[in-house]
Order: sequence, then C-alpha cells, then structure tokens
Amino acid sequence: MKYLATLSLVFLMSLGAVAQEESAVELKNQGNEALRAKNYKGALELFEKAIAAWGEEEMDAAMVYNTATSARKIKDYEKAQKYYNESKNLAYKADVSTYYVASSLKSMGKNEEMEKVLLAGIEEYGASKYVGHMKKMLAGYYVKESNALYTKGQEILNSRVDGNRDQWDSIKAKAKVVLDESSAFAKKALEYDAANKNAQAILTGIDTFLKS
Repeated sequence: MKYLATLSLVFLMSLGAVAQEESAVELKNQGNEALRAKNYKGALELFEKAIAAWGEEEMDAAMVYNTATSARKIKDYEKAQKYYNESKNLAYKADVSTYYVASSLKSMGKNEEMEKVLLAGIEEYGASKYVGHMKKMLAGYYVKESNALYTKGQEILNSRVDGNRDQWDSIKAKAKVVLDESSAFAKKALEYDAANKNAQAILTGIDTFLKS
C-alpha cells in the first residue's frame, strides 16, 4: 500500500509539473498574441507571468527578448534594461539586446553606465550591423557633454568687460580650461562618428573663440 501511495504521489506531482509547464507556455502564447496586436502592456504582464511560472526548464530566450521589447514600448525602461540584459546573457540577439540596454540606460539618465555598455558592445560586436547604431549613440552622448562645456566656456568668455585687457587674459585662461574639456569630448565623438556636424561645429567654435 505504501508503494502504491508513493506511486500515486509521484504521478500527481508529475501532472502538476506538466500543468504548470502548459500554463507557462499558454501564457507565453497569449503574450505573443498581445505583442502582435500591439497591446504592449498586456504582453508584458503575460510574459512576466510566464517567466515566473516557467519552472526548471531552460528559459525561452525569445520570450525574454519579447518581454524586454514590450517593456520598452510602454517606456518602462527599468524593466526593459533588466530583460534585455537577461536576453543578452542567454545569447539571444546579444548585439541588439546590448544596444537596447544602452538605450534604456540613456532614457533613465544613466549616461555613465550607458557609456560603459556601449564601449563594451562596440568592442564585443565589431562585426554586427548594430555597432553603427551604438557608435552614433555614444557620439551623441559625447557631443552633449561637449556642448554643455562649450556653453559654459562661452559664458566665461562673455563675462569680460570691454577695454580691460588684463581681465580678458585672465578670463580667457579660465575659459580655455573648460573649452579644452569640451574639445576632448568633441574629438571623442568624431572617433565614433566622423561625419558628426555638431562635433565639428563645436571644434570650429572653440578655435574661433580662443583666437579672438
């Protein structure tokens, strides 16, 4: 009797595991339908339920990627970053997942983390078609930093009083320190996007100001 009871328990546990697996797969399929219908919020909820119910089986990497995409579409960048990271770690569309990790960080204002992700991605996925997008995003960040410093340098230069040469020399020296930093960022931008007109314009502007 004990033997039969043990067999019955094992059988019931097996049925429960199968039911759980089917439930997770069903949730995933419903999530896919919601994603195709552009119901991104609903898709995200269904995919997350499927992930939670997935059990011990190998995780469905495509589902994780779709979870990240659903989160990105509703601008839940924290979850988008989380699931794109998981997708990358599962080696599913690792290059584009890396790009969207960086994009999510950018949207959350985490620029230093974004920079690290992009630099690593550019090195790791040099042959990927998405590297160009990574480089442009990185160049855009450097241009933004350069422009902020350029504006600060202009403000310092514009603080002079006409006719006071001694004051002008001092102001120009202070501005040069800031503009040199701006120039360094602009040059970094051009390393990753050689045709970036904004970076080129900043460098031209710096040269003009320092010659005045």
